[in-house]
Amino acid sequence: MKTLKYILSFLFITVIAVSAAYAQTVPTMQNVSVINEQGHVRLSWDYDSTANLIIKRDRLEIGSLEPIDTIYDFSTTTYIDSSAQAHLNPRAYIILVDRTFPQIGTAIVSTFHLTYTYDSCANEIQLNWTDIGDDYFNQWTPKKFTVFVDKDGNLKQFNANASDNSYTVENIKENTHYTFKIGIQWEETDFTGFSNPVRKFTKMPQSPDSINAIYARTEGDNTHLKFKIATNSELSTYKLLYSSSPTGSYDTLKTINTTDSEVITTHENSTPDTEITYYKLVAINNCGNITTQSDIINNILLTLENEENTNVLNWNYFKEYDLPDANYKLYRSKNNSEPQIIRNFLNHNSYTDQISTNGDEMIYGLYCYFIRATEAGSSEYSQSNRVCTYIEPNIFISEAITPNGDGKNDEFKIQPDLSLFPGEYQLTIYNRWSNVIFQTKNPGESWNGTDTNGKAVPTGAYIYYLKIKLPDNQIIEKRGNITVFYP
Repeated sequence: MKTLKYILSFLFITVIAVSAAYAQTVPTMQNVSVINEQGHVRLSWDYDSTANLIIKRDRLEIGSLEPIDTIYDFSTTTYIDSSAQAHLNPRAYIILVDRTFPQIGTAIVSTFHLTYTYDSCANEIQLNWTDIGDDYFNQWTPKKFTVFVDKDGNLKQFNANASDNSYTVENIKENTHYTFKIGIQWEETDFTGFSNPVRKFTKMPQSPDSINAIYARTEGDNTHLKFKIATNSELSTYKLLYSSSPTGSYDTLKTINTTDSEVITTHENSTPDTEITYYKLVAINNCGNITTQSDIINNILLTLENEENTNVLNWNYFKEYDLPDANYKLYRSKNNSEPQIIRNFLNHNSYTDQISTNGDEMIYGLYCYFIRATEAGSSEYSQSNRVCTYIEPNIFISEAITPNGDGKNDEFKIQPDLSLFPGEYQLTIYNRWSNVIFQTKNPGESWNGTDTNGKAVPTGAYIYYLKIKLPDNQIIEKRGNITVFYP
């Protein structure tokens, strides 16, 4: 009897001693992280004993923890599970001391599984993460999440609350490499774990690096436009926009479908003789959003003010919004002859053209002008509307005659001599009762103050009508009074 009591006491003391010994050597989990896109998991722990450790991982199909490996080297405090496939699902782990009963070990800790959805039209990526979703399989409590965003090698991070399981990354750029992962800070440890990393290349048809406005050329009621698109473009839809102000709202004039690097198009029925219109070409991606925009170009509106032989010309710059260095050439033609350059300007927008003659050349005629503007470094030109004015011959008509035969102011003459202006001519003189008393079609013939019978007309006021049709078919008509008196 005494022997049995001795044995039982020994066993009890032994169990207490063993349990106490193991209680002092329970491993403590420090970190659980997914370390690559293949879903490998690294475990780290703290352990101060020589007993073997058993690593268990969940088996999702049967909802239990099963051994995956045994650690025999007591100095080892890390383990990489290369068969975890934690890029597909979250996994739960526990580290137990071998041959303890009941078994003692770490808390059960779950990895976090990261997924994403990409909205290319909203330029957003939504990240979602989750653990194994069972309190038994995850005994640690997250206190904070950190979202890591690597954009083509540039790393940024954003904080998320412990209660969050999603985060939306905005302003996602197309055709850019992104890598995302979630950092987890737990209440139970000072170490940070990580979810599986996910990568995304935001593939969309490449927008052009640039669109350059080349020219705006006016032809009657049409404005012809040319734009050059960077050759890296993979888009095929563009819109031509227009506005009455460079900084105002723009409306769509037309949609252009092309894969060419140049767009030549026309604004039909525009009003380039009276208004300035601003244009830009924009690229449209598959979501219908504007991506690349050209610089702003406008038509050149040329205006003309005439006073006798002087034509004052003013125009706006062909890229008013940007004002690049440009050369402006002023062209002039007379009576529809071939236009000639009369002046070159650098960044200038006005000119006064004083019409003069060379030798016997007549000043009168139809004068037309237009401007061509060429941006520095370019051979393409923009062209303004065409403005014209008619300069009449300087015709002097006397207001009175004294036909008394003294050789002074005896005749009604048209000056200068209209025989210098070959064309059709008609001079008619009426009395106050509207009766014709003199008429001629000879520009060299003047009225000497007599009627149709050759008799001197009495003192008084008479009416003249002069009509000249010049060789360029321009018709000049003048009417007025002529006084006859005898001193």
